[in-house]
Amino acid sequence: MSQMKYNFLAKILLLGEYRVGKSSMVLRYVEDRFPGDYIATIGANFLVKSVNLLFQGKEYKCGLQIWDIGGHARSSEVGRVFFHGVSGAILVYDLTRKATLEKIPLWIERLKQSSPESRLYLVGNKNDLVEERQTTKEEGQEVKDQLNMESFFETSAKTGDHIQETFEDLARLLVESHPRGNGEK
Repeated sequence: MSQMKYNFLAKILLLGEYRVGKSSMVLRYVEDRFPGDYIATIGANFLVKSVNLLFQGKEYKCGLQIWDIGGHARSSEVGRVFFHGVSGAILVYDLTRKATLEKIPLWIERLKQSSPESRLYLVGNKNDLVEERQTTKEEGQEVKDQLNMESFFETSAKTGDHIQETFEDLARLLVESHPRGNGEK
């Protein structure tokens, strides 16, 4: 991804426990598809998405490097390299497994060791599984507020509900944080 091609570059990390839907969210956003079958992410995968955003009367062509980190990275030294230079992070939990929400502070702690200035979004995924929910929207909002995160969304990678809005809202926040549009901090 050439920097000359974009007004703004951002490294976005998706973090969370196993099977919360991080890979599915990335594939839904970048390729508009849902994989269906679970395949564990070993290490990390990344995809690039170009987004055009309007800010202060100027259109920015944004290059989003979206990194999907395997659920093992929180307790592994392997993940350390992926935590450097992160502009924004989407911390994902599974609405049908309350324990995944309870682990979010541990992911933030790990990320802040390497990228203390990164902007944080909280996402409860799998909102299509209404009958299986173990957390409420209010509980997610409360965690977001307690941890001073920027925003909170409930999504479904399966249906696409609020996937695009989540990523593009974060991209817009990152551009607004760096109005020169060059990705420098």
